[in-house]
Amino acid sequence: MQEKQADPKNLAYLTDRIAVLEGSQQLYGSQFDWDESGELKPNRFDDLDRVNQRRASIGLNSLEDQTAVMARRARNDNESPPMNLKKRNREMDEWRKLVGWITP
Repeated sequence: MQEKQADPKNLAYLTDRIAVLEGSQQLYGSQFDWDESGELKPNRFDDLDRVNQRRASIGLNSLEDQTAVMARRARNDNESPPMNLKKRNREMDEWRKLVGWITP
């Protein structure tokens, strides 16, 4: 029986998504959100050099390049930050507690 392997990029995205939902630092910087100044930025991560090393090891571009890609995509798609970021973040935290991603 041949063992199938998951694509490392998919695993990186899943690992980061779980980390963000649990309130932890990302390893690959694949998850982005709006910041207080209205810019689309990667969610919290540990160390830029280490993130870029991990990204390169699985064939992803640098976090700096990906940040530019994400900002350009948001502009092209006419995306904008939430009207009330603090409220949206509070609602997201409540949902994360409700479904068990974080403890109350």
